[in-house]
Amino acid sequence: MYLLRFKYVVIALTLALAFEGAAICASDGSDFLGEGPVHLEADQMLYDKSSGIYHAEGNVLLRRGEMSLLSHSLAWDTQSGEVVAEGDVQIADPAGTVSGDSVVWDVDSGLGRIEEGRVFLREKNFHLTGDAVEKTGAQSFHVDRGTFTTCDGEIPSWKFGARDLTVTLGGFARGKHVIFYLHDIPVLYIPYILYPVQTERESGFLLPSAGYSDKKGTQLSLAYYQVIAPNQDATLYLDYLSRLGLGKGLEYRYIFGHENEGIWRGYHISSSNGSGDRYAIDWNHFGFLPGNVRLSADVEYVSSRDYFEDFGNVAGEYNKDQTKSIVYLSRAWGKTNATAQFQYIQVVESNDKTVLQRLPEMRVDVIRQRLGQTPFYLQLDTSSTYFWRLEGLKGERLELRPVVAAAFRPWGAFDVSPEFAYRERLYWTSDGNDNKGLPEVSLRMSTRLSRVFSLGEDDSSTRIRHSMEPEWTYYYTPYEDQSVLPQFDNLDRIEGQNRISLALTNRLTARLERDAGQSEYLEFLYLRLSGDYDIHEARQDRDASDLPLRPFSPLRAELILRPSRHAYLDVDASYDFYPEKRELTRFNARGNIADNRGNALSVEYRKDREDPDLGDIEYVAGILDTSLLSPVYLNYQHRHDLIDNRRLEDVVDLEYRSQCWSLFLTYRDRPDDSQIMISFSMSGLGRFGGFSRSLTQTN
Repeated sequence: MYLLRFKYVVIALTLALAFEGAAICASDGSDFLGEGPVHLEADQMLYDKSSGIYHAEGNVLLRRGEMSLLSHSLAWDTQSGEVVAEGDVQIADPAGTVSGDSVVWDVDSGLGRIEEGRVFLREKNFHLTGDAVEKTGAQSFHVDRGTFTTCDGEIPSWKFGARDLTVTLGGFARGKHVIFYLHDIPVLYIPYILYPVQTERESGFLLPSAGYSDKKGTQLSLAYYQVIAPNQDATLYLDYLSRLGLGKGLEYRYIFGHENEGIWRGYHISSSNGSGDRYAIDWNHFGFLPGNVRLSADVEYVSSRDYFEDFGNVAGEYNKDQTKSIVYLSRAWGKTNATAQFQYIQVVESNDKTVLQRLPEMRVDVIRQRLGQTPFYLQLDTSSTYFWRLEGLKGERLELRPVVAAAFRPWGAFDVSPEFAYRERLYWTSDGNDNKGLPEVSLRMSTRLSRVFSLGEDDSSTRIRHSMEPEWTYYYTPYEDQSVLPQFDNLDRIEGQNRISLALTNRLTARLERDAGQSEYLEFLYLRLSGDYDIHEARQDRDASDLPLRPFSPLRAELILRPSRHAYLDVDASYDFYPEKRELTRFNARGNIADNRGNALSVEYRKDREDPDLGDIEYVAGILDTSLLSPVYLNYQHRHDLIDNRRLEDVVDLEYRSQCWSLFLTYRDRPDDSQIMISFSMSGLGRFGGFSRSLTQTN
């Protein structure tokens, strides 16, 4: 036996030993003792050569890789692989920490036992304590009389205590005879609990939710989550709505080969108020079929408009009066693209049999490609659409549009792009066959001027580049009578045009010098002014019509202002200068300002007097988020119709936020319904409770 006694002696031991499966805290199951040479320090060191045991006493530090172990004493049996550490044992690596009074560890199997143990996992902020914590597998623990929580502190805001507790990293904490504590006060007994430690999935009941609505009445909801396979799962819903009936729902998610993934939702409610049963289905899919054919689907169908009114959660959904289902196939061969689209429109609560469906619409396009080394390009656009409806004209339209274009850059300063196309349309309908062709000509010329301004005297100062991009475009399509053609959509009546479009774009881009010589670029101003001059309109005989000549279109201004990364203003406006109007015919504006502390304000204003289908629109909406009342956080949303001067929706969401849990009080008010909901969220479980059953948003 060799005895070495000295104060603050450091012994570095390089050992060619393989340590497997000793990952106490590593979420990926990696070796907790790390990899590479072992470095051992102690006040006193003893090595028994005959038994192969190292004894270390006083300020023991064992390091291997990114792992470190601290204790008052340590014994390491190199033959059996057992490590025994005692006295304020602390083990740490990047995934977490373990501490306890004593540790018995088998470095070969990676199993061990910690007395009076405490485990902390950083990824989920997961704390685990127990009289004894035993590592039973590469990523599993068993705890006697233990607790777990995602809250920090000696007395956490909440915790679960259990007589018998099993924890699997990447899975769940399972406890028997569980008591839920608020601080140190027991408030609830649960015979058995499952709590997610990481993001792995496991079947089981989800937490129920409850609420009240003027339309739905008292709401009680129960959900069950089922793992079908590693690439498939399903959630089943059962809802009791006192004023509507019993709701049943299914959500199925999948991921298959060839990047195919999607989600299918279905919901049915049995009426208890005589309004009849209602149901809805929704399918979203994206992926590839054999042969590199891309498939995407967005299918939606509801039994009645009442479904949207009762279950629409988001703006624009609860007042929908139709659904649109699209299934899309596409395939590319080099510079040739082929697509097929099936579109079906359902007009809810209407017996309109003249609704036009595209079953199918197919396209084959040859994208623009250069002719050798010449400045000329060829392009071909083709489409074939079969229009179908229950009553009314049906038929097929074939459209062919070959294009010849060119690109010139005279003097290296201007871009000149002429284009000539011929659009041929052929029809086969129940009324006969027709065809019509029209030439289309355009010529675009543009250039760019720029200058860099420095805001200081040295090269490291902020610089701003100002660029101006004037643009001139001429469009010509002959004015020809097309009334002999059947009319399915706007491509059957192509308006003639003989006009000039002028535009001027200004950009201001700043180069901001950061630390360590790093540069950051920010385009803080984009301004585009554009307008049209109609040559055909200007040449009209004033005496031939009572209407005044208006060759100039409204002036359009597009502005994007970004003074910083945390604020922007986006404006799209058109102004009519003619004396009989002199007004903003369109003004759409969106703005947002935010900070890094949870405060934000978003405002949207929309005014449109130019849309003949929708009529006049004037609308304002705003969203306010604030943390000024922390730990209470406020989210307020408001939408208002300015033409009818009526409120569309108000939503107030109050959150009391603790370090590891939140309590929500949500109030939603619409002209025909008011809803209130109290919900709760816990770190690791997320938020539960909410308004039920939207096709685009499930709770």
